[in-house]
Amino acid sequence: MKLSVIKLWSFIALLSGLLLSFAVTAEQKQQLGNWDVHYMLMPTTLLDADVAKNYQLSRSRNYQLLNISVLNTKDQQAQQVELSGTATNLAGQRQQLSFKPVKEGAALYYLAGVEARSEQKITIELTIRQGNESQVLKFTQDVYPE
Repeated sequence: MKLSVIKLWSFIALLSGLLLSFAVTAEQKQQLGNWDVHYMLMPTTLLDADVAKNYQLSRSRNYQLLNISVLNTKDQQAQQVELSGTATNLAGQRQQLSFKPVKEGAALYYLAGVEARSEQKITIELTIRQGNESQVLKFTQDVYPE
């Protein structure tokens, strides 16, 4: 159990560090209704091999990791939501995204793999649901497989 917690903290530290390193591109956050939705798309090769294995994440030059966090705008508390959506490249190739929740204390992240075999623009379109509330997050990002 102790090793699992250490690996999770390593994973969270990695994600935090990557968020800071990508800050130059612009804050990756949108306010949707009562939610602040933070998002990041990054190469899975940046993940530590043990962390990727522990969370059953594909670690390959052909995959990106999509990380979504949904917070209540007023109190910044993590929200448990349902996510569904697609990733589409400029050629119109579409992938259904399957999210895995990762919870640590008060933090809650939703992770999905996105295949990208070459440099390209990827458009992510997600539907976020909680009870009767539903919002759509849409963004486009250049990806650069490692």
